[in-house]
Amino acid sequence: MTERDIVERLHGLCLLADRLRAPSHRHTQEDYVADRDEIRDHARRFYRDLTGNWPGHEAGAPPARRAQLPVPAAMLRHRERVRTAAKTT
Repeated sequence: MTERDIVERLHGLCLLADRLRAPSHRHTQEDYVADRDEIRDHARRFYRDLTGNWPGHEAGAPPARRAQLPVPAAMLRHRERVRTAAKTT
């Protein structure tokens, strides 16, 4: 990783941190937590790329992934319809 890459990634992290807004009448708590987690994920990946280790974890062991939100049943039905239509054509 070159010095220029480091500067660009660090600048990107600073921009993400600058855009972080506390929960208010315009920004929900869920948006705040998602933005905070995004900054944390970027910072951890940056640390790993610089040092070769995940911060606060054993060498080479990535942190636990957060659970994905459940996909609504309507989206699953739509995806199945799209797959079925693609197979028939």
